Order: sequence, then C-alpha cells, then structure tokens
Amino acid sequence: MYHDFMTTISNSQKPYDLLTVGESMLRFSVKADQLLIDAPTFDVAIAGAESNVAVAVAQMGFRSGWFSRLTNNTLGQRLTRTLTSYGVDCSNVVWTSEDRVGTYFLEFGSAPRPTRVVYDRQHSATSKMTPFTFDDTLVGKARILHLTGITAALSDGCYALLTHLIDTAQKEGVHVVFDVNYRALLWSAETCREKLTPLLAKVSTLLINQRDAENIFGIRGEPTAKIKALHERFGVEQIGLTIGEKGALGYYAGEIIEASGYTVQIVDRIGAGDAFAAGVICGLLENNFALGIRYGVAISALQLTLAGDIFRLGRSDVLQLMNSQNSTMLLR
Repeated sequence: MYHDFMTTISNSQKPYDLLTVGESMLRFSVKADQLLIDAPTFDVAIAGAESNVAVAVAQMGFRSGWFSRLTNNTLGQRLTRTLTSYGVDCSNVVWTSEDRVGTYFLEFGSAPRPTRVVYDRQHSATSKMTPFTFDDTLVGKARILHLTGITAALSDGCYALLTHLIDTAQKEGVHVVFDVNYRALLWSAETCREKLTPLLAKVSTLLINQRDAENIFGIRGEPTAKIKALHERFGVEQIGLTIGEKGALGYYAGEIIEASGYTVQIVDRIGAGDAFAAGVICGLLENNFALGIRYGVAISALQLTLAGDIFRLGRSDVLQLMNSQNSTMLLR
C-alpha cells in the first residue's frame, strides 16, 4: 500500500486541472538510417515540452490547457488544431500577424553516432512573449501551473513572463510544477543556473534529471544524495528526479520514493522527460505524489516506444503497464 505524499491541490471546480505555457514547434525528422544533410524527405510532427505535457495529461483524462503566442498562419493553426484534437484547450493562445512559427530538425543517431537536433526558432512569435502578453487572471483558473526552463531560455521577455506567472500563482494559491529541462543549444549551464536559482525556491514541485542536477547545479553523488541536496538547496517540498533506465526518485517530507524502470525497446527518445512530468502532475491531481512518480515512469516508458513527441496512448494503457510486472517502489 502506497502512502499519499502530497500537499492538497486546489479544488476541481476550476476550469483547468493543468495549465501550461511555452513554445510548440513543427518537428522535421529523417528516418533512422538517414542524415539531415541529404535526406530526400522529412516526417512532420508537432513538438514542444509544455504542449507535450498538456497532451499527456489530457490523455489521462484531465482538463488540460496550453497557451502561447503564435503566428496566425497555416503553420500556427496546424499546431493548435493538432493539440486540440488530443483534448488540449488552446483557446487562450494569443495570435499575431507578425513573426514566425519555430521549427526543429531531428536526425536519429545509432551508436556511436549521436542523435542531433538543429533548432530554427529564433525570432519566433513565442519567443516574444512578455508578462503583458496574457491576462494573468488565467493563472487562477488552474489547479496546477506547469512551466519549464526551456521557456525561460527563449528570451528575456519569456524569462520575465515565467517570473510573473510564478509570483501570480503564489498569490492565487496555485501549485507550480517546474521542470528544469535544460537545453544546451539555448543557453549555457552557467546562465541556466543563474536564471533558474531564484525561481526554483518559489515552486511547489521541482522536476529534474540527474545529469542536469550535476551539470547545472553541481550536485553529485548517489541519486538519493542528489535529491536530498536539491531539497536542501531550494527548499522545494516535492521533487522528482529521473535516473534513466533505472526509473525515478521522489522526495516529500523527508521521505525518498523509488519507482523502478521498465524494460523498453526504444523507438524515439524525444518526449520521454515530458511524459514523466505529465505522470507526476496526474498523481498530484489525484492527491498522491508517490503514485505520480509511478505514473511518470510508466508514461515515460510508453512514450519511448512511440514515434514523435506526443503521447497518444491513454490511461488504460498506462495502468496495464503498471499492473503487468512487479514494478517496485521503496519508501525510506
């Protein structure tokens, strides 16, 4: 029997269980045995950390909303049409006739050749978000607000927006889940640490992988030592730490929660971290943080078996996986 490790999330009468903001892009990928430099065709999909989370949470049966600033053309409309088709409310997107929709290009690697990402997102409509882009009363309409370090890295205006949203959420009593989600192509580790440190002390739940704990914040040692050190540094009441194929750890009220990983035949690595974040959020919405860590590991494992960033399975698939093998979790 698992304990409920969570502070109480606000009541379910709000319009959104989850609200998140960020950049969604068009993803152009080539087949696993091809290179970007000479591939004759591309597979096109929708991608974006925050919108990935919004879709997965909606697929688990919750009311999910995503907002952003997008160029009002066919490409921008493709983004919202796709997200809406998976149950995500995009009605709060701010449309503009200016700027552009961001894109990224993906080349899958096979050992020893690495997977490569090429961003083409400078001067995108989303990168020009500021604290004045949206009506901040939107924050109070959600039970949980999800944010990531990716948005903070896009521009000074986006960083200011996240700061404003976190402060507004604190005033409104809205639970903030923050995923560090470091992208070396967007900013340096030093800048990331400098910018995120003052924000993380204000959030309710922190999500991070152990590589970023080491490289961004200099926190080393065994995973249990890392997660305790993260709590000591930032004072965050709940922390989720992913540890690769071994699964994930959770921290709450001095307790360490361990959720073991699954054996996975990997199809596409992109989006697995967002799937973990979505699982944690679902657990929080069900008033069970420990269950959220288990959801996160399961949804992440399933996402690794799917092509593309978006989680297209449902709750029944997640529960079937969780019940299919003796996935263990230790509390100590």
